[in-house]
Amino acid sequence: MALKRRLLGLAFASADTLVEIDGGGRIVLAMGAAPCAGHSPEATWTGRSLTDLFEARSIERLEAALTDLTPGARSEPLDLMYDLGRGTFRRVRLRLFSLPELAPHLSCALTWLGQPFALEAPQPTEMLSRDDLLRQTSGLLAASGSDAINLAFVDVTGLENVEPDRMDGLKAHLHHALQSVSIDGASASHLAGNAYALLRRDGDASAVEDAIHNVAALEGIDVGADVRQVNLTNGRDRHATLRAMRHALEVCITNGALDAPDVTFHKTLDRTLVQMDSFRAMVKARDFSLHYQPIVDLRTGAVHHFEALARIPGSDGPESTIRLAETLALIDSFDLVVAEKAIRQMKSPGYGLTHIAVNVSAGSLDSDAYGEALLRLSANDPDIRRRLSLEITETASIADLEGAQKRLARIRKAGFRVYLDDFGVGASCFDYLNHLTVDGVKIDGGFVMRACEDVKSRTLIRHLVDMCAGLKLKTVAERVETGQVAELMVGLGVDLGQGWFYGKPEPQPRLEAPAPPVAARRRGAVESWG
Repeated sequence: MALKRRLLGLAFASADTLVEIDGGGRIVLAMGAAPCAGHSPEATWTGRSLTDLFEARSIERLEAALTDLTPGARSEPLDLMYDLGRGTFRRVRLRLFSLPELAPHLSCALTWLGQPFALEAPQPTEMLSRDDLLRQTSGLLAASGSDAINLAFVDVTGLENVEPDRMDGLKAHLHHALQSVSIDGASASHLAGNAYALLRRDGDASAVEDAIHNVAALEGIDVGADVRQVNLTNGRDRHATLRAMRHALEVCITNGALDAPDVTFHKTLDRTLVQMDSFRAMVKARDFSLHYQPIVDLRTGAVHHFEALARIPGSDGPESTIRLAETLALIDSFDLVVAEKAIRQMKSPGYGLTHIAVNVSAGSLDSDAYGEALLRLSANDPDIRRRLSLEITETASIADLEGAQKRLARIRKAGFRVYLDDFGVGASCFDYLNHLTVDGVKIDGGFVMRACEDVKSRTLIRHLVDMCAGLKLKTVAERVETGQVAELMVGLGVDLGQGWFYGKPEPQPRLEAPAPPVAARRRGAVESWG
């Protein structure tokens, strides 16, 4: 066959190297690119058996393809491991052609893929847990200086087609390969299903793709990888990025959004960072308002105090914003500004006797910052401390109960009252009551609403009231929406009530009695805190 025809065949195959073998499988012609510099196929391959060029497991697949090839046909592409010698290999995609005019000779088109690598037997590889990945990210971000840190997401495709008896071996190779291309060879994590994440210095994800494809070629399994990276140090505050990264990962995993994890993560990370900046700006500008809902003595109907509830522009309710702020460790500054606004209201003309309660996230009690700032804020007005109370919410958990108790003890010693909010919902409520010294509890509205119809809820509330009485704690029923509920709470011994029956949250505290008394009472009175 003319050399021109062979060159046309090489171009047609879109290959790097064209090889022709005789009927016995020996190379009679080799032309084109070499698998590495200084390695000429024409000089070193001619006269050798084609199968001698490859790693042992690749030889088995190549021999099977040669046997199955029929005259005039071409094979499916095979990803094989070319042996460079000294334990080094390179992946190559090979296709066989049986051209009638060449019979019994065959043509082979080879396309070189990836970079040369050392083939090592996979050792048992411990993948990082998600929490360990976050801790490792934190350490690297703190120590990296100007070095780039990239988070690569890997979605391994085709695993559902792997035979079960081969899965363990394949995953051992995959885990070893992913760790090998991560920072320090130990920064890869299995997220869920077929999704992985690893930390990398290199901004180019091709090495990760090569690692997966090399494993697939070695094992002779048709699996692939969708790999994309997110730069974690691209002009961002690194501590903020870490908190946002933690949130974005949890969102991806919780929502099961791992089919395209990098897209979801990248969008969630960017959105979270924007939300962080917006939240900080809102707190700094005090660009939110407080509305005040009355809490009354259930027996007299007198206003006991008001709860200050945040109203955040552009949101249907503050709950999701506050939960995000807790997740991103931004809540203590917000809680402090809420207290600042409530104090300003208490100092307004006509409100000199008003008592107000503000919400404090459990997350704000994980350090001394909130308590110290609150004491500074009220340092020149002891009366404010007597009139302002704190409601500890359990939307975030208290990591250090002993430390929180010390901080609360200092706050209460200064004159503030402390309540546990939404008691009965969180798994930690009794643990909090056991470890923290407080002045009262607010019974979760779900219990209160069910109590009219549900004997169990009534029994739980009655026992809770008895327990609190023994501990000398006030009890507050939330979501008292009707007179029937109010009467029931009185019958169960609850001290105070809050809900639409007594009034909705309003921009200014409404001091007159908000609803008819459940029992005989002095109308229009505003009770002292005691």
